[in-house]
Amino acid sequence: MVTARAVSTAALSLAILSTACASSGGLTPEQLADRLEMKTGYRVRAAGEPGLPPGVSMDDGLSESEAVAIALWNNPDFQGSLADLGIARADIAQAGLLRNPVLTLLLPWGPKQLEATVKWPIDAIWQRPKRLAAARVGADAVAERLVATGVNLIAGTRLAFVDLTAAQARVQLAGENVGLSKRVAQLAADRAAAGDISQLEADTAATEAMLGEQDAARATLDVGLARNRLHQLLSPGDLVPPSALQPIADRSPSAPCGDMPALQEDAFASRPDLRAAELEIEAAGRRLGWERSRIFSFLGVLDANSRGTRGFELGPGIETDFGLIDRNQPGVLRAVADLDRAKARYLAVRLQILRELRDAYEQLAAWRATASAWSNDIRPRLQRQAEQTQRAYEEGELSYILVIDAARRLNDGRIREADAAADARRALVRLEQSVGHPCIPRPPAGNHE
Repeated sequence: MVTARAVSTAALSLAILSTACASSGGLTPEQLADRLEMKTGYRVRAAGEPGLPPGVSMDDGLSESEAVAIALWNNPDFQGSLADLGIARADIAQAGLLRNPVLTLLLPWGPKQLEATVKWPIDAIWQRPKRLAAARVGADAVAERLVATGVNLIAGTRLAFVDLTAAQARVQLAGENVGLSKRVAQLAADRAAAGDISQLEADTAATEAMLGEQDAARATLDVGLARNRLHQLLSPGDLVPPSALQPIADRSPSAPCGDMPALQEDAFASRPDLRAAELEIEAAGRRLGWERSRIFSFLGVLDANSRGTRGFELGPGIETDFGLIDRNQPGVLRAVADLDRAKARYLAVRLQILRELRDAYEQLAAWRATASAWSNDIRPRLQRQAEQTQRAYEEGELSYILVIDAARRLNDGRIREADAAADARRALVRLEQSVGHPCIPRPPAGNHE
């Protein structure tokens, strides 16, 4: 009776100790949502059902901020990637566990006495902190990668919103161009019939009108495609993004978020994917330390006999393989390779950040200059020309066909101006994505200005 109780107590104590060593950690979805909101001003759905997030309504049209909020709330790809948090937390729990003790019981048979042996891997005690440290750093890297995924989703949604807004504006201007081109073609046909101009000139005007109709049809198609892209990102279920979109407020500063050296320093400090690459190097280094500590196995042994020379016998012992041949060389080599790969990935991410930042910076400067030229110089000139042509026609100095042609050129200029403004907005979105955070605070979802 004493023997059974002693053996059972020892085994139970080892099992309790092993269970108590299990550890959890890592970010929860709610904590990730807090981190993403702190970085971007937008919140991801950490729990609950998909749909419209609180404070968002599409009854009065859709704003850029509302589109981003809906995408973070519903996008299935991003919601699916949040499962990586659970996997990382499970890896931490696994790293904190100690293996169960092994009980060997030899039953008595004839002169053979009852024997019991309990073995427990003691080497796991000093290896466990290294395993836990590597798993926790790896979980932090997973969290940073998910923040980077959220930042990219925000940028993608904003770009899709800009595309849809620009496509809708282009449809309206293209429709006006079609009306003007048809009027020019009709006037040219009438003048050709009267012998005032050649048939070639009339055919040229008719061709221009048909080309304008093709441009309008393509612009209409672009609206449908842009709406489909935005709907895919928002994933609002059966709800369809409304046709009415809130105008995009021009909150861009005169300078593109600062000069290039400041932006570069800010990007290296703010980009979550670069931080994730740094953490991956640290995690690989900790895994290397853990693999190097696994040179030999060390088991604690508790042996019991029911009948010895003096009755019941119970004594401790150890069991080890000394690490003479197998010194975990494959594990160490793999950990070294993982560390080298993590270092190379970190350099690759830095170079990618530099390229994205420089491209966006140069594009923003170029498109801002183009948009400024159209809004401050070219389009006002075309507008003055159209007004002067209209006055000259009213005074009987010019033909009405020249009035329509001047109006059509003015409308073409408006299309070019709108395209340049949209390109400048896209460049600003890409620059903010390259930096890792908005250049200036943005209004919350549901706040229409």
